[in-house]
Amino acid sequence: MKILFVCMQYIHSARWINQLKDSGHEIYVFDCLDKPIHEDLLWTNFITGWSKRKLPYLKGEYFLEKKLPYIFRNIEPFLKITASEKLIQVIEEIQPDLVHSLEMQSETYPLLKARKKIDFKWAYFSWGSDLYLYQNNLFHRKRIKNILKNLNYLFVDNSRDIELAKKLSFKTTVAGIFPGGGGYEMKSMNQYKLPLSEKKLILIKGYHHWAGRALVVLDAFEKNIDLIREFNIYLYSAHDKVVERISYLNSKYKLNIEYSSRYKEISHEQLLEKFGQAKVAIGNSISDGVPNTLLEAILLGAFPIQSNPGGASEDYITHGENGFLIENPEDPKEIASHIMNALNNEDLLSHAYSLNHEIAKDLDYQIIKDKVVALYKKIEKEL
Repeated sequence: MKILFVCMQYIHSARWINQLKDSGHEIYVFDCLDKPIHEDLLWTNFITGWSKRKLPYLKGEYFLEKKLPYIFRNIEPFLKITASEKLIQVIEEIQPDLVHSLEMQSETYPLLKARKKIDFKWAYFSWGSDLYLYQNNLFHRKRIKNILKNLNYLFVDNSRDIELAKKLSFKTTVAGIFPGGGGYEMKSMNQYKLPLSEKKLILIKGYHHWAGRALVVLDAFEKNIDLIREFNIYLYSAHDKVVERISYLNSKYKLNIEYSSRYKEISHEQLLEKFGQAKVAIGNSISDGVPNTLLEAILLGAFPIQSNPGGASEDYITHGENGFLIENPEDPKEIASHIMNALNNEDLLSHAYSLNHEIAKDLDYQIIKDKVVALYKKIEKEL
């Protein structure tokens, strides 16, 4: 089968597509943002360097794109080659059996315009906030509903999005629920995992933006200062306002909270080492699917304290059994209570460590890969 993946160039897309390497399918990759091809996808038939100007840059164009996107979208086809235009050309040339878009807003919207010009079989993988966050915005809701009406196959990373997609006009085939980046190599993961008795780290996702709420976690820390002094603390991918708060807390309470900046991140391998050292891993946001960092906490024996937007995290966490679910990501008192209850209950952490070890087996790379390859073969027979 000839498959055209329309996706952003980051590690999760590469991990998903790499499951199909040597599977007998002919794989093409196109990024609507025209970013350089990910190094792990150089084996594919990739299309890059396609975005060309029709007219020189005009005065005020950048401002218009950022401040008045609705107007800009209407004039964009006159200024440059758009992703939709190029996709029409690519699809007509290569005649894919399946076009599979990963992520909604930047990678799937352009396909909707292309679909009005030409017909193709279409699969879409809903990741993160694709449906959950944008469903309440009238501009996005209209486009999301039109896309879901046109799909042949829906892939999701959590069960919440299946019901949500159905409410938003999806009526065809749910292909399945899969981790967004595929599975994990258990042998390589286990090299990072410390025994529970040796774990001394509290690990926090440092996002604070349209969805992330790391500052609320730091507010919760202030309610548990004496308790957290006993642990090492590390925030990864911290936004600038989070870095400022870390400096304040370190100064006021004589702490040594460490961090990596969102703009100078540690490698994925270094992050996995942190998860392997972590007794507790905290992720807090108002919108998400199933974060890969939640799966990595489960895999590496870190007790997860995780927000639960729309119930997505419930796919992996049973509250009070193998983790804690944050029901209100804006409430530092709730998060402070979860931190205190986790760090003061070694029996709970030990029980969760064992439960998550069993859950992790279902995330094994080969198990997920076999399911994915079999699914694409099934789709091939149906097309």
